[in-house]
Amino acid sequence: MNKSDERQPLLRADQADAGSSVATRYGHAFHNHDDVVVGNSEYVSANGSLATERVQEPTPTTAVFKRRWYIIFVFSLGNFIQAMAWNTWGPITESAEVTFDWQDSNIGMLANYGNIAFMVTVIPMCYFMDVKGLRISLIICGFLLALGCGIRCITMEPAAMTWLSNGGALLIGFGGSVPFAGPAKLSAVWFPPNQRTTATSIASFSNYLGIAMAFIIGPAMVQSPRYGTHNGTVITSTLQSSFDVMFYGKNASNTSNTDVVNANEVNTDIRHLMYLHAALAGLFFLLVLVYFPDKPPIPPSPTAAMERTEWLKGLRHLVTNKALWLVVSAGAISAGVQGVWISVLDVNLKPHGISQHTAGYMGFWQTMAGCTAGLLIAKFSDLFMRHMKMFLIVLFIGAILAVVWFTAMCEQYIPFNIPCLYAACVLIGVFINGGIPLFYEISCEASYPVAEGVTGGLMTFVNNLVGIGFLFIMLIKNIGLVV
Repeated sequence: MNKSDERQPLLRADQADAGSSVATRYGHAFHNHDDVVVGNSEYVSANGSLATERVQEPTPTTAVFKRRWYIIFVFSLGNFIQAMAWNTWGPITESAEVTFDWQDSNIGMLANYGNIAFMVTVIPMCYFMDVKGLRISLIICGFLLALGCGIRCITMEPAAMTWLSNGGALLIGFGGSVPFAGPAKLSAVWFPPNQRTTATSIASFSNYLGIAMAFIIGPAMVQSPRYGTHNGTVITSTLQSSFDVMFYGKNASNTSNTDVVNANEVNTDIRHLMYLHAALAGLFFLLVLVYFPDKPPIPPSPTAAMERTEWLKGLRHLVTNKALWLVVSAGAISAGVQGVWISVLDVNLKPHGISQHTAGYMGFWQTMAGCTAGLLIAKFSDLFMRHMKMFLIVLFIGAILAVVWFTAMCEQYIPFNIPCLYAACVLIGVFINGGIPLFYEISCEASYPVAEGVTGGLMTFVNNLVGIGFLFIMLIKNIGLVV
């Protein structure tokens, strides 16, 4: 053995290809462990003895952590609860109107106040989310959501409840800014590229799942009013009357020849529903406080670690990005209208003799079918990433046909049939909601390298702007009535 050999350790045969060994260990760390792998390297010394040297492997540039599924669960839970609280009153329209002496316009505006609050805060909160991180942003939203649900539990007195419900609607809307606008940001920070569309769809459709469950939980917990003959005048308090005259232009008192025989039971049921919403919102706030990090220790992909465009510069870039505005407009006109139309489905179908329970189940199945379609389409789009445009074209053609079918039955151009109305309503949800995650992903691609939170905020801002305009139509007196 020469002097050169004496100075160099002899590698084992299975260590000859060091690059392959390191790559294998990195792959193992990538798929199974949260922490960096540290191993021992054995070699035979010059005197023939076995020596062991502890080797610190270099930190891998990308890694995927199992905890990402818990993170998306907590985020989706907040989205679910916020959506369910936002859709409180639409599924129990009849019960709320007789309990608090509300009109259809009250129900529509309660949903609209949430959208208005969201629209006002979404851009500042998206800036805060990109600059300060997901954790503090979600803590703020969780607190506002819990507060908005909590104040609705104070009293069921009609005058006070009207003010508390409107204030709660604003706070619930504020609390929805990050959960509703942040799915693309969350998926980019925590998930690898081949899982991002699926992750975005999970977080996005938890919102629609919350809307769907509101259609089931509301009518299940709150019984419909039962009427009996009554002669007299329903007296409305001064505070209630002032509010209604100021915002809705309705009379200070209403005369009725019927009486609600189960009014106390309906009032108690609504109180219990408010308690449920407040408890769930409090749970979400607690979970975020306990554990919800801004980002993983190691990014899931090289693009996740890249520096994004400065926030204000990115916003200016979005405003002048014509390709992005085409995508945003197409998504907002469809999803924006459909998202708020479903919240007043009972109001829309009441003139056709559809009860709030039937309308509730119709809204539930429409939203659930849309969620399922969105998840499946998102999964297919992960596999066929170059065919998103084709998916959207097919979905829009189906949506047009379903809307025409639904409208033709309601206007009795074709025979009115409940099973067919169910089918048309469900298909509207499938075709419109199915394209939402695709719009989010295409928007993020069209706006790169602008931060995903900014793009998601713009998308949801325009969605809600369209929805607000649609709900304001309900303030027009006798809208939709044939005189």
